[in-house]
Amino acid sequence: MWRADSSNRVISRRASVNWIMLIYFASGACSLIDEVVWVRLLKLTLGNTVYATSIVVSVFMGGLALGALIMGRFSDRIRRRLRLYALLETLVTISALSLPWALKLADAIYVWFYRTYQPTHTQLLIVQVVISAAILLLPTILMGSTLPLLGRFVTAMEAEAGHLVGKLYALNTLGAATGCFLAGFVLIRILGVMGTLYTAAVVNLMVAFGGWFLSRFSEITAEERAEAATVERPEVAVVKPADGKFYLLVVAFFMSGLVSIGYELLWMRSIIHLLGGFTYVFSAVLTVYLLGNVIGAGIGSRLVKKLKRPAVGFAVTLSVLGLCGVFYLPQLIFWTSKVLPYVNQAVESIGKRIAFSTYMIKPLVQCVFLFLLPSVIMGIGFPIALQAWANHMHKVGRSTGTAYGANTIGAVVGGIVTGFVLIPLLGLQVSISILGLAGVWIAGVMYLLFARRARVVRRFALLGVASILTVAATKMPSDLFDVVVKTNPRLPERLILLSVEEGVTTSVSVYRDPADDTLSLCTSGLRIAGDTYFWRGDQKMLGHFGVSLNSNAKKVLSVGFGSGESTACLALHKLDRVDCVEIAPEVVDVSLRFFRHINLGDKLNDEINMIYMDAKNYIHLTDVKYDAIVNDVINPRRFAENASLYSKEYFESAKAHLTDKGLFLSWIPAHNFEPVCILNSIIGTMMDVFPYVTIWYMAPTPAGYFLLIGSEQPQYFSPKHIENELLKEGVHDSLSVVNINNSMDVLSCYIGDENDLRRYIKSFSINSDYWPFIEFSTDNQPAGCH
Repeated sequence: MWRADSSNRVISRRASVNWIMLIYFASGACSLIDEVVWVRLLKLTLGNTVYATSIVVSVFMGGLALGALIMGRFSDRIRRRLRLYALLETLVTISALSLPWALKLADAIYVWFYRTYQPTHTQLLIVQVVISAAILLLPTILMGSTLPLLGRFVTAMEAEAGHLVGKLYALNTLGAATGCFLAGFVLIRILGVMGTLYTAAVVNLMVAFGGWFLSRFSEITAEERAEAATVERPEVAVVKPADGKFYLLVVAFFMSGLVSIGYELLWMRSIIHLLGGFTYVFSAVLTVYLLGNVIGAGIGSRLVKKLKRPAVGFAVTLSVLGLCGVFYLPQLIFWTSKVLPYVNQAVESIGKRIAFSTYMIKPLVQCVFLFLLPSVIMGIGFPIALQAWANHMHKVGRSTGTAYGANTIGAVVGGIVTGFVLIPLLGLQVSISILGLAGVWIAGVMYLLFARRARVVRRFALLGVASILTVAATKMPSDLFDVVVKTNPRLPERLILLSVEEGVTTSVSVYRDPADDTLSLCTSGLRIAGDTYFWRGDQKMLGHFGVSLNSNAKKVLSVGFGSGESTACLALHKLDRVDCVEIAPEVVDVSLRFFRHINLGDKLNDEINMIYMDAKNYIHLTDVKYDAIVNDVINPRRFAENASLYSKEYFESAKAHLTDKGLFLSWIPAHNFEPVCILNSIIGTMMDVFPYVTIWYMAPTPAGYFLLIGSEQPQYFSPKHIENELLKEGVHDSLSVVNINNSMDVLSCYIGDENDLRRYIKSFSINSDYWPFIEFSTDNQPAGCH
């Protein structure tokens, strides 16, 4: 019983710890809500590239680690820990609420720097790091400092560190999972980004008040600490404080975080080939990852009380975690070939009765089967590792800060090394094998040093296992990941995989169809371009229409490279300037190898100014104004990252970078989704931004794609100008491939306004003939505008 010097301040130790657990659960939820909101807001400034997102997340996690390490050095000497905790949470709230104003200032500096100095890619990354650090380090340091502080409060004895702090960590992680779900699926959708930020701030203030209120009744006095010191400690291995081998634990903490985050990135990269880039897929991976950590931390906090040598137990968990990586791809191949067909059949039958269930259940089922066990093992390791270090340091707060800080720094390094080094240079298969083997080898060394009483054979057992696994990994077929890519359920089985290139932003694959000897280009397992008639119609319209419909076109921006045919078409018009912004350089590399017959090939850099960055960010930063901006992007429902290129902010930024008579052209999918839900949103947003919008279909025959053209001025299309463009060398031959031979063929693709489009979709869905057509009797005829 913790009893203070007044009868009004009496509270049991168990009740106090339980209240702290509840408070820290809510704190974890607020932290993840804040992280989701902050990442979204920072993307508006820094862009939606993998680099920018990784920088934001790395700075966020680095701040948590720094806060834990700093507070770990002082928490054992602080007397009124709950008062300080309440102050920290209050400061976190103030920092969170000030973020929008800080972002406005950062955005102004970022735009000024880009337009003034025209920085290289490396220089731009440095600026992004500086901006992220300036905005995020203070609140994240405050967040990270709370775990060692509360960990020291809930237990006065190092023998309890693993058990109680493990529970605290588990509940905080459960709160994080809850916050992630609420932010991603509920709050932002209902309240918007800023409403979600304010909601988290209110809850965070309640957390701060709860900590302050509890501090009035349950601060531990000096007498209570002396009483706790007299309590008999459970039997633990006695070690010398100067025993240098215990510092191997810090390396193990670091490697555990590195392997864990590396696994998460590799899981994401592998599973999107089976499920696509839907938002539900990313949410499913993160949800299973966090929940597995929660379950594991709960198991570990109970298990640690029974371990006499926690360091040995941590070595075992790290070795099992490594095994999960070494055998991940064989497990994935077994799942895709033997189990997945039955799962898909069952889920699709449920999907017929419950709307949208297919998209949510499929990724969750697969993630549970593939990722739950390693996630649980990750969670088990933390309290055991913490207890091992506490037995050496004999300081709960410092032990908690060291373990959490080293683990989080490892996570930061793991994300950077895996995403930017291992995957691009070595590929997914070798990357996950390296991470798995690293875990097993570290575990083997730890077991050798800490299992001192075991027989020599047992002490070297894990090192022997590591050696055998290393040999086995080198003998495995080198194309295991290619087998996963080949089993893509969204592509016909007859397609032959020609190549897979794994880059920083995505995995690019090329298939050949033996039926007609055509090629298809896929990113993250989804087809985005090709040399079939079906794809070339879209590519040619996007390449020619922006110039053919605008007689003033001299400078054009193409968003997205694909197979490269759109930029090749633009080059035929001999414009003053053609820019192409592409987020994934590996798409360009693969296309220039396999689609040279339809793109510019070696002449690309002579004809086109290639810009490798997020289109939304580029248009926001540049001061160039274009006569036409061609938005050649993929279905936002199939690629979660592309949703920003259909947003109001993006449309407004594009409009601001058009000349007076400029046109904004956007590729719009109209298949495999509910038109009411998505088309209404896209078309409505476009019409909200541009005063004049016309709608065209993407070929001289009905297709499942449309072209929306927005402008600030009434749209006048000149048949004479179109005929002049067709006279240019190569233009007529290019369009004739898709049966567009004259100005009337171009203008016959016109549909009209929103009501015309709905009639067209309705008639197309029941296979009836509906061919909207307008007559152009004069040289300059205005199109129907909404």
